[in-house]
Amino acid sequence: MDQYWNATKVKAHDSAVKHGFWENKPSNEHFLCLIISELMEAVEADRKSKRANRDVYEDRMRSLKSVDSVIESFVRLFEYHIKDTVEDELADTAIRLMDLAGAKNVNLMNGFCMQYIVSRGKSFTENIYAIVKDLVNYKYSLEEQLNYALHQIIKLSEFIRCDLKWHIEKKMEYNKTRSKKHNKKY
Repeated sequence: MDQYWNATKVKAHDSAVKHGFWENKPSNEHFLCLIISELMEAVEADRKSKRANRDVYEDRMRSLKSVDSVIESFVRLFEYHIKDTVEDELADTAIRLMDLAGAKNVNLMNGFCMQYIVSRGKSFTENIYAIVKDLVNYKYSLEEQLNYALHQIIKLSEFIRCDLKWHIEKKMEYNKTRSKKHNKKY
C-alpha cells in the first residue's frame, strides 16, 4: 500500500478547506460532480492536444537565479507549460478525489480495485467514460467509488506516460498561490 495517497489526501483536504470549498458543507454528490468535471476537462485538453511540457518547465525553473522571482516565475511557467493540460486535469481529478477522501476519512489504496476498467485498447474518451460510469455507480460505497476511481486514474496516467504524483505536487503548490475558491462560485 502506497502511503503517499493517504498523506496527500490530508494536504488536499486542508487546502480545499483553507480555500473555502467546504463552506456550507456541500454534499458528497457535489464533490463527486466536481471530480467528474475535472475528468471532462481532461477530455477537453485531450481534444485540443494539450499536453504538459515538463522538460521545458523544469529547465526554465532551474535557470531562475533570483529567489524573489521564483514564486512569480513558478506561477507564470506553470500556467504556460503545465496548466490546463491532460496531465494537469488528471492531477486535478486526483486532488478533488483526495479532498473528498480526506473530508470523509476514507482510506485510499485499500486494495479495493480487483480489476482495471481502463485499458490501452480503449480511446482516452472511452477510458474516461468508464471511470465516470463506475464513479457514479451507487452499488459501491463512497470508499469503494473513490478508491476504484483513483486506481483507474493512476493506471490511465501510466498509459499516457504521465507522472501523476509529480503533477499533483506541482498543482498543489500552484493552488497555494490562488485566491478563495480559485475565483469560482464553488
